[in-house]
Amino acid sequence: MHGAYRDALFSGVPLYTTRLVRERTFTFPTRDQVRSPADAAAVLAEYFSDRDREEFVVAFLDTASTLTGLHVASVGGLAASIVEPRQVFKAAVLANAAAVLLAHNHPSGNPEPSREDVAVTRQLVEAGKVMGIPVHDHLIRATRYR
Repeated sequence: MHGAYRDALFSGVPLYTTRLVRERTFTFPTRDQVRSPADAAAVLAEYFSDRDREEFVVAFLDTASTLTGLHVASVGGLAASIVEPRQVFKAAVLANAAAVLLAHNHPSGNPEPSREDVAVTRQLVEAGKVMGIPVHDHLIRATRYR
């Protein structure tokens, strides 16, 4: 479909382009493979160390489980952040992630997952299965148990 025919057919239809833009670089203590929850916690502890509001982040992993990037999917208030699967996996697809690691903080210091945390995790695990991007874990960073 070329030229005038295509232009007439799609007249008035917007054409979109999607790009992944690196905002900044964050220095992690290691770029080794993330093979366990302890490895993941060590990688993300520094990121969450000074956050005063709840943030939900997605860590991108390659096929060797090496951290390749981080995406802040949601910034909330003191007690909650809203996470949408489409935002989590849109970023993962654009980053060409083989898998993701989910994490959020609880500024209250309470390490226990809320009912909402459990429900969101289940939803994201299912979405990851459909997308072919497995969710390796979902960590909660809480100051009470550093």
